Amino acid sequence: NAPRVPCRRVRRAAAVLTRASSTAPVTKEELASAAKARGLVLETTTFGPVFKITARRVGSAGKSTNSVFDAGDNKDSDIIGEHDGFIAPPPFGILHMDSMRIYNSRINKTNDADAAMRSVFGISILLGSTSALMAWEQGCSKMELLAIDDGNEYAAKLVKYYTRLGFKFVRKVGDGANTDLTDLLVWGGAGTRMNGDLN
Repeated sequence: NAPRVPCRRVRRAAAVLTRASSTAPVTKEELASAAKARGLVLETTTFGPVFKITARRVGSAGKSTNSVFDAGDNKDSDIIGEHDGFIAPPPFGILHMDSMRIYNSRINKTNDADAAMRSVFGISILLGSTSALMAWEQGCSKMELLAIDDGNEYAAKLVKYYTRLGFKFVRKVGDGANTDLTDLLVWGGAGTRMNGDLN
C-alpha cells in the first residue's frame, strides 16, 4: 500500500505550526525598544481581523480610544502615526495594509526631545513591521498595499520607497482597467497596487 497523502487542510495546518515554532524575523520586544528609542510607544487594537496600530509619545497622558474604526479622526497631538488594515489568515494568508498616516505637524522640529521622531519613514517602518509580525504569527505569507496617488510628486517617491522595501508592482489603479472598479472600492483611491512577501 502506498502511503496516504494528507489532505490540503492538514498540510496547511502543518505549515502554520512549523512557522509558529520557527523564530520570528523580529520580536514585539525589539519593536517596542526601537519605538522607545524614538520617544514612542506602540499601541495595538484589534476587532476580529481588523487592526489599528498607533504610535504615541512615551509618557503621554492620553490613551487611544481602543476603536479600530476611528483611524484618522483623532485630534490627540501625542499620536504621531497610525496604521490600520486587516489580516486574513490561511487559506488566504494576506496582510491587507489599508492606510498609514504620519502626522508631521505634531513633531516639533525645534524640540530636541522630538529629534528622534524626525525620520518619517522610520515611524512608518515601526508601524508596518508591527502589522507584518502580527500577520506572520498568524501564518500569512503575502502583504498587499496601495501606494496612493494624490496627484502630486510624492506618489512616485512612495512607489520607489516600497520597491526598496521589497514590494513588487501589481498594477496601476485608476487608469480605467477592468479591475479598477473593484480596486477603487477596496482601496478607496487611485495609485499603484503592490504586493510584498512576508517570508
